[in-house]
Amino acid sequence: MGASQSSSSDPQTGNIVIVGAGASGIAVLLHLIEKAKNGKVLPPITIIEKETRFGPGLAYSSLCSGTIINMHTDTMGLYFNDPKHFSRWRSELESGPFPSRDIYGEYLEDMSHQALKAAQQLGLSVSFVHDEVTDIERRDDGSFLLNLSHGEPCHASRVVMAPGNFTSTRYTHLMNQPQFFASPWPTEDLKTIPADATVLVIGSRLSAVDTAISLSENGHQGPITFMSRSGRVPTVQGDPEPFPRRYTLHVLARELEENPNDALVKLMTCLMDEIDHATNGDWSWFQKHASPLEELQADIKAARDGDVHWQTVLRYTAPVIERYWNCLPLESQKLFLDKFFSPWMRYRHGMPVQNAQKILNLMEKSQLHVVAGEKVYWNPDKKVFFANTSSGLVEASYVVEATGQECHLDRISSPLIRSLVSKGLFTPHPTGGVDVDFDTFQASPGLYTMGTLTRGTHFYVSAIDRVAAHAARVADALAQDPPARSLHVAIFLGSDFLSTIIVSELVPKLLSQGHMPFIFLCPDERRSEPVKRLPLGRRESEFLEVELLRDYVRPFLQSQGSKGTKHMTIEQIKSTYGLFLQDLSSVDDETFSDTLKHHFIDVGVSLRCGDRARKIAARYFSSASGYLLDLYPTFQRASSERGSKKATLSYSMAILGEAEGPIDSSETHYESVDLSPDVAGNEDSVYDQAVQMVLQSIESLSRGRGPATSEPTLKHMSQTHSRRYSQDEVSPLGQDFVISTLVDSFAPPGKRQELGAYLEGVVRTWYAKQAGTTVLD
Repeated sequence: MGASQSSSSDPQTGNIVIVGAGASGIAVLLHLIEKAKNGKVLPPITIIEKETRFGPGLAYSSLCSGTIINMHTDTMGLYFNDPKHFSRWRSELESGPFPSRDIYGEYLEDMSHQALKAAQQLGLSVSFVHDEVTDIERRDDGSFLLNLSHGEPCHASRVVMAPGNFTSTRYTHLMNQPQFFASPWPTEDLKTIPADATVLVIGSRLSAVDTAISLSENGHQGPITFMSRSGRVPTVQGDPEPFPRRYTLHVLARELEENPNDALVKLMTCLMDEIDHATNGDWSWFQKHASPLEELQADIKAARDGDVHWQTVLRYTAPVIERYWNCLPLESQKLFLDKFFSPWMRYRHGMPVQNAQKILNLMEKSQLHVVAGEKVYWNPDKKVFFANTSSGLVEASYVVEATGQECHLDRISSPLIRSLVSKGLFTPHPTGGVDVDFDTFQASPGLYTMGTLTRGTHFYVSAIDRVAAHAARVADALAQDPPARSLHVAIFLGSDFLSTIIVSELVPKLLSQGHMPFIFLCPDERRSEPVKRLPLGRRESEFLEVELLRDYVRPFLQSQGSKGTKHMTIEQIKSTYGLFLQDLSSVDDETFSDTLKHHFIDVGVSLRCGDRARKIAARYFSSASGYLLDLYPTFQRASSERGSKKATLSYSMAILGEAEGPIDSSETHYESVDLSPDVAGNEDSVYDQAVQMVLQSIESLSRGRGPATSEPTLKHMSQTHSRRYSQDEVSPLGQDFVISTLVDSFAPPGKRQELGAYLEGVVRTWYAKQAGTTVLD
């Protein structure tokens, strides 16, 4: 083998070989290492990369410096459940949400180093080898033999093909002309074009935009022409914003999976309805303008003004678009690619504003023109290129083909890819790429691939957020874990502030794992006694745990955003994440069950919800063969005396059936928090542990297993008395703890002191009013 870096002394005997150490290959490795951290025993892993640097590949190397990434930094993390990982890694933020490609290349290279270091700490054999795989053969025992350009053949039991993207080269008749560039990558090569030359760029989408900007920043002064079938440049990205009806896109995926008949019509109708809803029926953005210049001017203005709400709908299709695609019959897929793919790409993949402004500047000074056309030919007598376009005959000294990525195997010039096809290890998909298993990305037994090569199966494959999600699924297959299914999780939420804190932590983590939460607000159970006749302790519990948040904190913060807050109110959770939210106060039992069924609810989580809601939910999940997880607080006093002020709080979880109590008697307890006045600040660990309890069960259920359970692990439990805590009893939570928790959790930094003083006044007033109506416990 060639030069290598290794976490073991034997880099040649890897049982798993990853071909390619670009973003896809590194992402697979990182997710395998996460498996090892969680106790999975893995065989040796070898990563083979033909470039000298591991991670950047060509697209994010220094050879492509001067261009920026076209996707928002918050979507570029290599971990599928942590898309903002790259944003946190970045040491510089001056370049805004679209940093340069070489900065992202540095991130990828650093991730390769961190992966190797983590493997060493785990005792996992990982080797990086600088060499090129020239061929792959299947042996009689089902394993593989990989032939290398320089080193000895490498043996593997499983292989992941992660070769990166192949650029589209459709104008093969121009390949022998020295002034023809079959691809704009690396952009460093474009520096050889004379500054005053006339350049024709074939294509007008993002690759063409990068080409023109690279030429301009290299000092190019000659005319540039974009030529494409549409004669239109991409739209312009506005700032990311929440999609208030995000859940509808996930419900649509389930509807199509349940009944794929007329899937394309249903899909387009639903997306158009959602766009219509998001834009209040304004479709002016979809109208074609008189010229590309006017169109780009209008698009830039709309993006800067925030008037691009339609983008939000398309952006939030990212995690479900492959499921839509998988439901379409082959003829519908072909129809979409033929009639709708070009406009889909224009509107779905817009360019950043800073790139749009650079393109506009070139167009306004008449250096750049955008025309419609397809045919280009070489005139050997004049030694120039000619193109028939909507603006007449265009003459150019140089041609750069920038038509994006190629996925059709018969158009990819790679000898390795062609060999895999000829040997039957790769089977072409009718719409492009390799025919792979939808869940595992397996092309043939033991051979996996991802990226552009799987476009026929998954459609949307090249964005980094999809690369990370697909890498996680490939890692599942390599580790022989069942694939995880996206679950619809109903959260039945009580009105106490602790449950709101828990759900604020739980929702983003469920979303990051690919699940969709639905929130149902459970009303307080009606009491037969008048409030004034309730014991003071019970009135105090209601006031501190429910009324302070509902009647005072939420109205106080109504005009405030959630920026800088530790947790969100239920209104902020709904608007930030675009969740379905329903108050069950006026909903009858039958309607409640129908709503659960309509939204394809798979599993429920009860957070101190009332008996009625819990019983209806338990009945629904019993009939649907689902599970209802009951998460509830437990309260321990330091002694059995009722007056003891030494107390701790923890959470437990049980699985509820339709009957009266838990159907799984093994309750899981986690670290408790000391609520005594002289101890504070460690309650976050209890919330985290409670959330992890739910997530572990959801993760297990998503893979077709039962809910996760574990042995009780209570801390601080010596000489304590623990039991389930009900809202109908005296609260163990003192006013100081409640006020400090509410302020610390929900107030923006600039409002904490004001909210704290306000709540202290509210509490003093409440206790003063109780003085004349106290009923002793």
